[in-house]
Amino acid sequence: MAKRTKKPPAPPARVAAPKGSSGGAFARYLASAVREAHGAGSADTLDVSEAVGDPVGYVPWGNIAIQRAVGSNCPLGRFIEFSGWESSGKSTALDQLFASCQRIDGGIGVLADTERGRVRTYMTQLGVLPETLVWVGGKTIEEMFEEVETVVKQSTSLRNRAWADALTRAGVKVGKLPTVMFNIFDPHDHQSKRKPIASWPIVQWTNAARAALIEYQAREGLPTTGIRDAVTAASLKPVVILGVDDDRNEMKAALENWTAGIPDDRCQPADAPIIIGWDSVAATPAQKELDAAAGDSHPAIAAKLIRFNLRRLSAEINDQGISIVMVNQKYNKLNMGPMAARGPKTETYGGGGPKYYSSVRLSYRKIGLLYARSTDRAAGLSPIGQMVEVHCFKNKLGSPERKESFAIIYGRGAVDAWAFYSDLKDRGIIKVGGAWSSFTDPTLAPSAGSWQRGWAGLETIMNATPGLEAKLRQIYLEGAR
Repeated sequence: MAKRTKKPPAPPARVAAPKGSSGGAFARYLASAVREAHGAGSADTLDVSEAVGDPVGYVPWGNIAIQRAVGSNCPLGRFIEFSGWESSGKSTALDQLFASCQRIDGGIGVLADTERGRVRTYMTQLGVLPETLVWVGGKTIEEMFEEVETVVKQSTSLRNRAWADALTRAGVKVGKLPTVMFNIFDPHDHQSKRKPIASWPIVQWTNAARAALIEYQAREGLPTTGIRDAVTAASLKPVVILGVDDDRNEMKAALENWTAGIPDDRCQPADAPIIIGWDSVAATPAQKELDAAAGDSHPAIAAKLIRFNLRRLSAEINDQGISIVMVNQKYNKLNMGPMAARGPKTETYGGGGPKYYSSVRLSYRKIGLLYARSTDRAAGLSPIGQMVEVHCFKNKLGSPERKESFAIIYGRGAVDAWAFYSDLKDRGIIKVGGAWSSFTDPTLAPSAGSWQRGWAGLETIMNATPGLEAKLRQIYLEGAR
């Protein structure tokens, strides 16, 4: 007769923590212990502010379809990757992001042009302002990162000093900020005792300065995060003053103009956005690759350099609200056996660095040509643009895996009217009959009636109807899948 086994006792039921339990007090105590040991602003519980851990600000993409795919504007202080096949609109998307950033007071674009494939006239047609676009032309990964780091470090120093001066003017004691020397070395010089070819003193932002900022935030009723976010900047109004050569009278005059809201070329908001675009990852060799012979192989040397430098810049660009956009290319992987066949068939250059450090990764794909009239293609006429699909397959700011379509008009870039027309037509908000289009809700644009020429006609109506573009933008964004 089989021996009867004893049934094991049931595990105890999990008891949910009651609301208002002592866990919150314990968490605040731990955060305060970290602050006491490591300085003000080093730790806090997330209930202090919803902004803790979020980007310090945003810049419009300059393309409504990208905004809908990501679910937000372009975050500042983050790495972003644009990837795709050739002629899919990646560089155009970067240029329109530059133009959008430059429209914000003090906004600056920085183009790390390692590909050498830019045309200035096309960039200006897309809205890029040459006077506020910095061009850096490093030929190798090492040179490019050193030039970008110089931009980041110098911007950091100016902003740190500006915020400290603004706190002092607001009556908060900051104290003198320390400086460290930022050294630039010749990438071709590998000697152990090499000397720098350039050096600058860089002003540092200390725990004492962060404590002063928290004191100001508490006094003004702002979230006491110690973060130099957009809300604090709007209240404190820190300013970078340049071109005065330490002349106190000129500095005073520039500051008076800034305080009074009078435009002054010497003054720039310390929180102004900076977008750095690296175009492109695939076109930038490592120095060892340039020094090698044609048949030499240096596996993963570029990927290692990229990962190393992205790690070095990660915390600093986040603190300063500087975004780095990496334009990358796709390539087909070779079929090296059954294991390789199971994985993805395509890959991007640069190894895992761009993948893992990017907060947003966007893939661009050309999906068709665009003609002025439906009969132009059969007539052998040239297209006026191309249709592109953007796929947001990594997104730390919202939902990933969204796909949207937009049109690039040659000489103009992405045009929002095409995205509006295509989407609203699919959703039944715009009805089409033959060559005529109209809104199913005539109150959207009472004077519009019916129009011809599809999206181009809609763009004409938008330009002639105040407020219509804002309405269509809201409707379009609400339709995100």
